[in-house]
Amino acid sequence: MNRSFLCLGGNLGDRLENIEKALVRIKKFAKIVKRSSIYETQSWGGSSDHLYLNMCVEIHTKLDAPDLMKTLLQVEKELGRTRTSKLNTDRSIDIDVLFFNDSLIKSKILQVPHPRLHLRKFVLVPLAEIAPKFVHPKLKKTISVLNKQCKDKLNVTKFSPERFKVICVEGNIGSGKTTLAGDLAKELDALLIEERFEDNILLPSFYKDPKQFAFALELSFLLDRFEQLQKVMSLKHKHIICDYSIYKCLWFAKVNLKKYQYKAFKELFTLVSGALQKPDLFIYLETSVGNLKNNISKRGRIYEKGIKTDYLKKLDKEYKKGLAKLSVPQLHYSINSYGKDTSKHITKQVLEKIK
Repeated sequence: MNRSFLCLGGNLGDRLENIEKALVRIKKFAKIVKRSSIYETQSWGGSSDHLYLNMCVEIHTKLDAPDLMKTLLQVEKELGRTRTSKLNTDRSIDIDVLFFNDSLIKSKILQVPHPRLHLRKFVLVPLAEIAPKFVHPKLKKTISVLNKQCKDKLNVTKFSPERFKVICVEGNIGSGKTTLAGDLAKELDALLIEERFEDNILLPSFYKDPKQFAFALELSFLLDRFEQLQKVMSLKHKHIICDYSIYKCLWFAKVNLKKYQYKAFKELFTLVSGALQKPDLFIYLETSVGNLKNNISKRGRIYEKGIKTDYLKKLDKEYKKGLAKLSVPQLHYSINSYGKDTSKHITKQVLEKIK
């Protein structure tokens, strides 16, 4: 696998959505290992009044450098970018290859390291966040040092947290999403919306006889979640934290329903979800099946005792497939083991990202 660092940015249209759409496409041919916060800055080297959003990511990919660049150019094209010979022009999306392993490459379509990255704070600030000790293969200095030495005067600030009004915390059964949602709500003085799953009288019956009750259960959850989310989305709060999202309806349905049932359910889901505002930020908690089962056991819900390892694995697979298709800003956190301060630690990381 090749290690590469990319910088994504743009200043036209829905800037944040364009970056997220680009990330969704990048996931198809590369693994995103690290992603920086999103930063806002004025146009570098130009006079545009449109502010830029920029971020950096570290990826691992099987593509070689020329093929990576060609693929990224195609992503730009799909998202409405038309490249011209003019430099520093407004654009919906721009994806630059900053480094490719430790290679020094100069061709018609690609030059790495990027020849001007050491001059640009909007690149160095997010890059220093995820790779401070990475050594520039030509300048022989770390990113941290280059960032400190850079004389670029443009302000680079983290994107305003007010963008993130509606935050959804998601994860598999027993991942700790309700605890994290509660801690985040306290820190942000937010309205906390918890799923009303314990009010669903079909849930215990489903775990006893999944085949008989699956469709009725998924339908009831879809309608209940829609009703609850429709009401809260219009409320005048600076932040709203939900410990679930409407999208989990589709992911659970894919696992629980037969093909013909899922087809009908998906049509209804599309109509219902289309009437809801998208969350502004999606936080996903991932952990091992062993951790999930331990957490499920500790909370002691009788009807959850029969949950099998295979079921949790199938849900995990659908979560990941579904998340890869969502053009919503996302933060992913891997939990190695549950401890007393696990949620508080993640809460601190989330606040650092969005503030």
